[in-house]
Amino acid sequence: MSAFLDVLVNIWRFVRNVLVRLLRRPPDFVWVELGGALPEFESPVGFVRRRLARGPSPVTLQALRERLGRISADGGPRGVVLRLGGLDAGWASLEEARGELLAFREGGGRVVAYLSDPVDTRSYYLASAADQILAAPLVTVGVTGVRTRVSFFKDALDRLGIGAEVVAVSPFKSAGEPFTRNDFSEEAREQAQRLLDGRYEEFVRAVSGARNLGPAETREAIDRAPYGVEGAVDARLVDGVCYEDELPRRLAGGEKKARVAEWAAARRSLRVPYRRRSRRRVGLVEVSGAIARGRSRRLPIPLPFLGSERAGSESVVAALRGAEGNGRVASVLLHVASPGGDALASDLIWREVRRISAKKPVVVLMGNVAASGGYYVAAPAAHVVARRTTVTGSIGVITIRPVADRLYGKLGINPVGLERGRRAGLMDPSRRPTEDELRVLGGQIGLVYDEFKARVERGRNLTDLEGIAGGRVWSGAEALERGLVDGLGGFREAFGKACELGGVEGGEADALVRIPAPRAGRPAPGHPAEAFEEVVEAMRREVAGLSGGVLAMGPYRISDD
Repeated sequence: MSAFLDVLVNIWRFVRNVLVRLLRRPPDFVWVELGGALPEFESPVGFVRRRLARGPSPVTLQALRERLGRISADGGPRGVVLRLGGLDAGWASLEEARGELLAFREGGGRVVAYLSDPVDTRSYYLASAADQILAAPLVTVGVTGVRTRVSFFKDALDRLGIGAEVVAVSPFKSAGEPFTRNDFSEEAREQAQRLLDGRYEEFVRAVSGARNLGPAETREAIDRAPYGVEGAVDARLVDGVCYEDELPRRLAGGEKKARVAEWAAARRSLRVPYRRRSRRRVGLVEVSGAIARGRSRRLPIPLPFLGSERAGSESVVAALRGAEGNGRVASVLLHVASPGGDALASDLIWREVRRISAKKPVVVLMGNVAASGGYYVAAPAAHVVARRTTVTGSIGVITIRPVADRLYGKLGINPVGLERGRRAGLMDPSRRPTEDELRVLGGQIGLVYDEFKARVERGRNLTDLEGIAGGRVWSGAEALERGLVDGLGGFREAFGKACELGGVEGGEADALVRIPAPRAGRPAPGHPAEAFEEVVEAMRREVAGLSGGVLAMGPYRISDD
């Protein structure tokens, strides 16, 4: 039945494509607008949220691949014009988008970047994938380099009378430092600087190659930024200046104007690709956000420490079992974009990945971050692909024991506990922990840490992990050198490997099928009141999880400025 439907669809597409060619002429160039976080894949959105959303949905990397592929396959348009604005994407996402633009150029398409908004380092990194960079006359080109910022809360918590005891496997496992320090520890500073150096060198490498500059020239250009447009032209960072209404003539290179269309209009004049569906498929399962027990959910507002998105073990496990039970799914592409989280939840997902790997190969594609619990769940996969700028590793665990004795004193509260059992008050926040209690907590995380290392050693066929574990964080490029991942690349490389291992012929995009969790594992979008209740419940779970739970959590979030 499925094959018959495919035939009918292809007949309809053939008729449509013939009519399009007869009645419509494709534009010379298509606008491609990139902004926001550039998520990897389209997220399933409920009816209510889709109706409440205002404006067009942000472009995902999946949508960018599909649009560039369709433009390239049509053969009518000569290329695309990038419009960059409000980019808030991680460096690995930018790396993937840049790779797709370069692949489009290699296929014969032309890429022009038009800068009409102030340009920062990340925007320029993406723009440098273009053949030509043009800018509006008053645009500021602020390629001032890269920096990181971490907010430390110790003083703020002290003022409230709140503190915490953080027990970690080593000084490199620094996820709890914002609660206990006002600055980086020596080990955390070394890691942050090393990751920053790698990010900076990637930017220098990309710009040097794209703009035909030596690395020293690129570094000098960065140090002299920001620029007005004329200064950017002199520094060879921009090729020309024009207003948007002058762009069509500039693209044509003469008197005649090139026809430039937005994607929504251009797509109606492009041929639709035919279905080439394989009998065997690659199942896509996502681990997106902080790992927690229960269902996956996306909160209306982000919460401190763990953000707004949860990868619930219940939902991820259900999706993996769905892929296992689907007779047409020959392999699994597991997309991991997570800093980790709850150690038990990570272990439950790990178990399913390992179990299913014995039946169907699992290939992991890492996003901006796949660290700690995010690396834990990837360890048993048959093949792991990371971007050069992915943040990964952080093999280690911590536990946080809250201390609020001073807050109780400020509020005039005098808690009196009656206990049976020497450690009945182990997690009582109204007093400081004893040496015995801290030793017990250290023993607990030690057991989990030993299991974490054993799973990585077995899954990655590594021995003597201590030199690269202990919470140490690595870029994707560094992880490859240390055997923590198998290759560098993006979706194309990971999907191709999943097709190869699963015996999926052709490697066409139609061979990829999303495997969602059953509906019972996904929260409904709900009414605003329900959304508020969802936030409150998530906060309760977060406090409970942070208060003494064992966390396989990656480094604190490092913000780009």
